Amino acid sequence: MQPIPSPRPTPPPAPPVWALVLDSIGGQFLRLLSILWGSVSDLIAQIGEVIILLLRIVKRAPWFFVNPSLTFEQLIRIGVSSLPLVMVISFFIGAVSAVQAAYQFRGFVPSNYLGTAVCKLVVIESGPVLTALVLAGRVGSAIAAQIGTMKEKEELDAMTVLDLDPIRYLALPRLISGILAFPLLVIISDFLSIIGGWIITTLVLNITTATYVFGLRFLFQPYDIVISMVKAMVFGGIVVLMGYYHGLAAGSGAKGVGQASMKSVVSSCMLILIVDFLIVYIAY
Repeated sequence: MQPIPSPRPTPPPAPPVWALVLDSIGGQFLRLLSILWGSVSDLIAQIGEVIILLLRIVKRAPWFFVNPSLTFEQLIRIGVSSLPLVMVISFFIGAVSAVQAAYQFRGFVPSNYLGTAVCKLVVIESGPVLTALVLAGRVGSAIAAQIGTMKEKEELDAMTVLDLDPIRYLALPRLISGILAFPLLVIISDFLSIIGGWIITTLVLNITTATYVFGLRFLFQPYDIVISMVKAMVFGGIVVLMGYYHGLAAGSGAKGVGQASMKSVVSSCMLILIVDFLIVYIAY
């Protein structure tokens, strides 16, 4: 007798299309969650590292009186070297503010208040914020590139071996210089912005100097100057701190130094805008 063949197993039914689609969407969603969680965890770790770095710098603040020449040297590099750039952008900040205010006020607000709009906009917001954003690209990237290059050439390790604290000799002078130089640059920026607005209003908009000066004095409050200086000091500390931190975290080679400079500018700009909102919200 021939053996009876066993029945072939029936293949399982194919899953419906909607199940495949849901499975694909679920997999992509899980990958997205893992990426977001990794980014958030990295951000939290970086915030902690920055806070620790800041505390280490603050702990060495008394050493400023031992080597003040280091801070004065950085003041010249950060402050004096940035003056030409600040002067150019400040003039056009005032000019643009005057033109925009005149356009928005046309037919609704008398020209007597044009100087008021320029003064308020420049002193409270445009002066400190735009100056800090521009200097983040100049000062912050320079600090990140310098510290990153020193790390690449193992100069930081050599300083540690020679019992020379890099925080004391490199970070502390730069942080103090940034906190001191930025308010001075913002004062110059505010003054030149008001001068630029005055030139545009008198030569282009046909508004008299007396009218412009009346608007400047109207609703002027010294409290606005105080808030502007507070912003400048905080922004200066942010730019220097981000530059030094990303310089320490720079990778190897020219690519690592370039990425450190880029990250320094991006993080400084983001923090400047976030902190600017917080200061304005608390102050006003």
